[in-house]
Amino acid sequence: MIKSYLKTTWRNLWKNRFYGGINILGLAIGLASFLVILLYLNHELNYDRWDPELEKVYKISERTDEEILENTRAPLAAFLREHEPAIAEATRISAYGDFEVLLGTGENSIYQPDFVEADSSFFRVFPYKIVQGDAAAALDRPNAAVISEAVAQKLFGKANPIGRTVRVHNGNTLEITAVMEEPAGPSHLRAAVVARNPYERSNNHWENFSFQTYVKTHRVMRVSTLEQRLDPLYYHHRLKKDEMTFQEFRAASHQAGLFVDAVQDLHNFPRHGNSNIMTVSVLLLLSTLLLIAGAINFSNLSIATSFRRAKEVGVRKVLGSSRRQLLLQFLGEVTLQCVVALCIAILIANLMLPYFSQEFNIRLHFFQSDKALSLSLQLALCLLVVIVLSGFYPALFLSRYTATRVLKGDLSRGATGIAFRNTLIVVQFTVSAFFVIGILVIDKQMHYMQTRDKGFSGEQVLRIEAIQSTRETDFETVRNELLRIPGVTQVAKTTAVPGDVLVDTTTYFFRHAGSTVRMGSVKVSADYFGTLGIQLMQGRLFNESYADQHTRSALLNETGARRLNLENPIGAVINFPHCDSIPVRVVGVVRDFNVSGFEQVIQPVVYTIGNEACIYQSAGAILVKLSGGNIGTSVAAIERAWQKIEPAFPIRYTFLDNHFQQVFAAHTRLQRIINFFGFTAVAIAVMGLFALTAFLVGQRTREISIRKVLGATIADLGLLLSKDFMKLIVLAVVLAMPLGWWAANSWLQGFTYRIRLDGWTFFLATLAILSVAALTVGIHTLKAAKANPADSLKDE
Repeated sequence: MIKSYLKTTWRNLWKNRFYGGINILGLAIGLASFLVILLYLNHELNYDRWDPELEKVYKISERTDEEILENTRAPLAAFLREHEPAIAEATRISAYGDFEVLLGTGENSIYQPDFVEADSSFFRVFPYKIVQGDAAAALDRPNAAVISEAVAQKLFGKANPIGRTVRVHNGNTLEITAVMEEPAGPSHLRAAVVARNPYERSNNHWENFSFQTYVKTHRVMRVSTLEQRLDPLYYHHRLKKDEMTFQEFRAASHQAGLFVDAVQDLHNFPRHGNSNIMTVSVLLLLSTLLLIAGAINFSNLSIATSFRRAKEVGVRKVLGSSRRQLLLQFLGEVTLQCVVALCIAILIANLMLPYFSQEFNIRLHFFQSDKALSLSLQLALCLLVVIVLSGFYPALFLSRYTATRVLKGDLSRGATGIAFRNTLIVVQFTVSAFFVIGILVIDKQMHYMQTRDKGFSGEQVLRIEAIQSTRETDFETVRNELLRIPGVTQVAKTTAVPGDVLVDTTTYFFRHAGSTVRMGSVKVSADYFGTLGIQLMQGRLFNESYADQHTRSALLNETGARRLNLENPIGAVINFPHCDSIPVRVVGVVRDFNVSGFEQVIQPVVYTIGNEACIYQSAGAILVKLSGGNIGTSVAAIERAWQKIEPAFPIRYTFLDNHFQQVFAAHTRLQRIINFFGFTAVAIAVMGLFALTAFLVGQRTREISIRKVLGATIADLGLLLSKDFMKLIVLAVVLAMPLGWWAANSWLQGFTYRIRLDGWTFFLATLAILSVAALTVGIHTLKAAKANPADSLKDE
């Protein structure tokens, strides 16, 4: 019996290979996109799940009455470990993230991201597996460092790294005390090098906000429970200034205290800050829509082609087949086609994975050893859902034919079948129109962000990575050296380079006229505003005067000037935190300009030169303004000069215009993914419409021939054959518009500076969908209308 069913299935597939091929291919494309996003979802939900001990690890932030500060005070970790019995261990770290640190040995040098400064408790909080060296004492000594296996291979090859030394930026020397294994899963904290800071002791004071604090509890606790234990403790030891109790402090609407996040929730479900789960959810929803589009395509063509098999059903029923047997047979045929589609989908997905992995900077693979069973079960469930979605109704539709009616030649379709088919067409094109609207809105917002006036000019400005001594003590010497190069017109430095991923957004409580004003602080050189072409709005820019060069003068941006609530802020005096003895006078106001993209409003900023007002700030980069037509010659000269300025460090530079584009990286990635999904959805819909139109036009060949003989024109036939389809597609576009508007408006809410939705976007989407559909239907209509009537009527 099964062998007979398989033969029948194969014969029917081969007989209808055109429609079957489109059926399977459309479904395979939808499945492939869904499988890639499924892999991505598994990866994202696996963050910080690589060791059960991470369930007991929590990140501690500090909360003020206005905001939550992820950077915490240096002694906080030790304070919590000593005063809270529920805490087993605590550590403070400073993670460099994507910033690349130069590591050198006698024979080799590499630029390495994921550098982490930590105290001796790091490995007692984070359960990294030590594969070489003593895990218990790995960071007990100053200048000790633990490196990953990959870094050990880069620096030392196959040699034993234990006891070897590594220079950091050609300065501090670290001794390798252990080698750690990379985690088996993704982690919010990427650590390739974990090192003790030699200045750890001198930096250990309560005014140092340079660290992130993590604690490990004796047992798994709810976040709210741990926070309720830590908040009163911190209040009584650090915040309490009078006899007010903690309950009275909270009743007075003060929010200051500590804030707790479970490490396993940080990536996807943090209690504050950005979350990646929204992006994953959006991609999963879109890929599901794409899968539904493929399943609808499959179901529609199956229903349309079912009439060819009506007599087969009638004969089988006369010979004794029950409806249940027929239903199982046709479901078996659908299952076979779906399995073939899944196999093709896996091949397509494998081809897509390198591109997707590169876009999202992650590594995705099918059937990893530790996730093979889980993924196999997910694929089996996915296949079952697809079979039900795409095949159950067509199988039910075929099996319900009545033998007597079929054998008499009554193959009327019935209103139910046609209504269901039409509903599927509407849903399929609604999905396609939704994607087209998304493509147009995202493209328009991206164009707006890339062409909007940023408030500065990064054209022909070079951003050069430099070590601290070059940026600070040697800056004037470096500046003069670079200004000798033909084509170099200005040289400046700043601690906040526009476009930097890790730009410092820390704000401080500046004092002014007896009150506090929270603003950002950026250290620059006198030529900074001229180098970037930033417009002066009031007062003057910095000059070489003693007051300007020694943090006695400041410039504000427009937002900062408004924050002071003064009609004319020139001459106003502000004080840095804890520096009442050093007054800083406002001498100018510059135009607001964008540093970190368009999602957030521009923050109030105080610009000063030097570090003589109690807050030390460094980092950043050197900016070089170039002019003239021969930029390549100037850059080559800068490269040669840099070999003398920093002989131990190869020059690393980018043009600021290109550098600023990285703030759009996440949106550019989403744009490419939506474009891919959109074009794929439209392609699936068009493939289905093309095949369905071909089949239905073929069913009406004699009717068309008769109408031509009776005088119908090509236009008359085109209108006759296309009007039903075009009505459905117009309805689909009408349904997609409110859905598209809601989705686009929700996405745009994430931008402070954004486009306005207008009717033109939806008009263009409607025009695009209708044009593609009309062209698809028109091809078969024109072909049928031009056919010779004698060819189809000669057998009558």
